[in-house]
Parts: sequence; C-alpha cells; structure tokens
Amino acid sequence: MELVGVTDNVAYIPGAVNIGVLRNGKRCTVIDTGLDKNSGRSIRKVLEAEGLKLEAIINTHSHADHFGGNDYLARNLNAEVYVPAIESGIIQNPILEPIYLFHGATPIRNLRNKFVLAKPSPVDHIIGPGKLEVIGLDLEIIPLPGHCFNQIGVLVDNVLFCADTVFSERVINKYKIPVVQDVGRHLDTLEKLRVMEHNLFVPAHTKPVEDIKGLVTKNLSTTYGILDDIKRILEEPKTTERVMSKLCTDYELDLTIVQQYYLIHMTIMAYLGYMYDEKQIDIEMEDNLLRWKISP
Repeated sequence: MELVGVTDNVAYIPGAVNIGVLRNGKRCTVIDTGLDKNSGRSIRKVLEAEGLKLEAIINTHSHADHFGGNDYLARNLNAEVYVPAIESGIIQNPILEPIYLFHGATPIRNLRNKFVLAKPSPVDHIIGPGKLEVIGLDLEIIPLPGHCFNQIGVLVDNVLFCADTVFSERVINKYKIPVVQDVGRHLDTLEKLRVMEHNLFVPAHTKPVEDIKGLVTKNLSTTYGILDDIKRILEEPKTTERVMSKLCTDYELDLTIVQQYYLIHMTIMAYLGYMYDEKQIDIEMEDNLLRWKISP
C-alpha cells in the first residue's frame, strides 16, 4: 500500500477499497478501513511511514469491506469513529448484515465469514448531511443512498469520496448484477452524481476520475437494463426465485457460492420492490406462493 497525494489535505491509499486520507499537519482521518485487521494494519503502516497520527475514521456505509479494519484501528490507535445513522447499527452489531441477507432469521454458517461479518466497531459520532469539522478540517457529508440505505460521500477540497455509488465496467461485466439495496434511491443518486462538478471523484472500487459522467452512464444503463430484463422475464408470473434463476441464466452467471446467492437475491428483491412500488408490476398469491406479474 502507498499514499497517493491529491491536495495538501487530501490523499488516498489505492487498493481493493480505496481508502481516503485527510491530513491537517500530522493529524489525519481515514475514509473507510477495508475488509479486516490486515487492512487496518496496512493502513497503519502507511500512515506511520508518513508520520501521520490517526485520530478519526469516517465510514461511508456498513458493508464489511468498508469497516472491517475499524476494530483494529480504533482499539490500537484510539481513533474516533464517525458513521451515518442507519449504518451505525450494523457497524456496532455486524451480525445484522448476515441476518438481513438471510431474511431476518439466524444466518447459516455460509453467511458468517469476514466478507459479510466484520468485527464490531465502536461508533463515537452519528453524522448526517451537511458541514462537518474533523481534525480541524471542514468537510461536507453528501447523502448517496441506494447501494446501501444510508450511504454517504465525503467532500473536501473539491474532492468527492463517493463510496460504492458507481462500479467500473470491468466489475459490471464480471458480476453483471451490482449489489443495490434501494433501486429508486440508487437511480436518484446516479442522476445527482451525473451533474456534479468536482476536481476529482474517488469511487471505492475503481480508479479516481476527474469526470464521473462516463461511469454514471454505465451504471445507469446497467440498472435500467436489469429492470427491462425483469419485465421481459415477467411476461408470465414468477416467484422471486424463478425471476432470479432466469436472470442469472440469461446473464451466464453460475451461482456456486451461497454468499453470492444471497447478495444477488437481496438485489433482485430490491428491483422487484422498486417495480412494485412504481406500479410496474403486481403480486398474485396462488398455491401458497407469491408470484410477481406485470401490472395490467
């Protein structure tokens, strides 16, 4: 890992999750902490090599790969943790992520690994949209919900750390159905991003870009494409599982990993829920099964 400077106060550490680093003299804040204690250790080494003292952590949302290093860093460096409201519940009680993936029941062992079950983290400050001062720096918290219910971005020095709002073409081509928890708000967030003008955008899982419009367009077309394909699949009423099976088959996905199955199942539910609330599809109950169908 290495520190890449952007402005006098802003840098990032490239990796599987791009870690934001905000500096004020020797004081610093990180934005997200990666997957686990190994990520935390790597972040610590980079910061110490630069002579920086970690005082704060800002988490953009509560997926395990974004706060998994919190426990190590907060416990060893006494960093205070800043988190948006809904996400704070999961970050303090990570078992909630596998619980919601398993439809509210006690999750099976396949959903109890570090990719969906990070170590619990303390939360010292609940943050919301608007101005925020951390380590003497003026930041702005930007609401960017959709991928996760209460996801935020962090704007400082006209650099926007925009979390998991957009994915690269490579990731979309590989996984086909990017994880989304609220499709309507995801679309709203993408439209908001499309008209934003900042010096640099730093997504969590792809390279920073000066102009984010291309990534936004790709992610919008992917989302609308999935909606269109679900409508096509529902020419005949189908259960959620049948919709998912047909969509994954059409996309040439082979769901051999239970965790992936449940992540995609949740995402398909988000699409179906959005289409139902928009009155594009309806529900029928027959033979003790819930089926989705095109609205008349």
